[in-house]
Amino acid sequence: MAGQSLKTALEGSLAIPLGAGATLVNVDFHLHTTESDGKLSPVELARAVAAAGLDRFSVTDHDTFAVYEHHASVFAPLSARMVTGVEVSTNTGEREVHILGYGVRRDAPPLQEILCDRTAVRRGRAERIVELLQNAGVSITMDDVRRQAGNGMIGRPHIGRALVDVKAARDISDAFERYIGVGCVGYLPSSAITPGQAICAINDSGGVSVLAHPTRNNAEALLNDLVRAGLMGIEAYSPSHTEHDTERFRTLARKLGLVMSAGTDFHVATEANPRPGVDVPVEDLTGFLELIDAAPSRRP
Repeated sequence: MAGQSLKTALEGSLAIPLGAGATLVNVDFHLHTTESDGKLSPVELARAVAAAGLDRFSVTDHDTFAVYEHHASVFAPLSARMVTGVEVSTNTGEREVHILGYGVRRDAPPLQEILCDRTAVRRGRAERIVELLQNAGVSITMDDVRRQAGNGMIGRPHIGRALVDVKAARDISDAFERYIGVGCVGYLPSSAITPGQAICAINDSGGVSVLAHPTRNNAEALLNDLVRAGLMGIEAYSPSHTEHDTERFRTLARKLGLVMSAGTDFHVATEANPRPGVDVPVEDLTGFLELIDAAPSRRP
């Protein structure tokens, strides 16, 4: 895209509209930027979305709408394909569970109540994690973490990258497995908010609540409870799922009356996940898209 303006590059890369006879659509309703723990700036992510030719997408930074509040112009050429989104961090006391919210009214009091001061909360949590790691003999400082986070909200991936940078861990996976994952010496939950509270806040804000990456932390074991709390959907399609996982989630969605969504949880291009986007049968997304199109704040 060298030599092209961002606007021209984006407009020239749009995929075919839904409903134009395609049986598969390329979508990604789970993307991150440097406003939370992604490694791509909003401009860089917009370019990646354009290059991938996504039919629909959503930026779902953790616990913040900053990308919509401060970078709306970056995504303006793609606004017809973009769905407002956020990923809310929650905790059951035993495991972390992430709930995605789509089409929400960003100024709605129920959601604002649980998202307010999240930047300060995450910074305080990071400081406590660094202290725990230091007490365990790891040579890491908050300056190491801040270098990874920049001006964005601090999350565990930033701490993981800092651990790799100071050579305390081989890679991000090793950092989580040895230091900052659940049950490790540097683990602290990211939130005192429960999944049920997040689901209610999203629904009451006019949005569509969806369980993110259900294979992580065995979150799918909570599905019945989450459905009783008002959960509306499940992330059935993801590159991190095996074919068996996807079929299981499709079956569970139909059994429990949930809509199906799809996302890569994209933070940066990797060998396993080189670009945003998941190919999904149109019929499996119909219920989700109908809810999104009916939401009061579908677009930024």
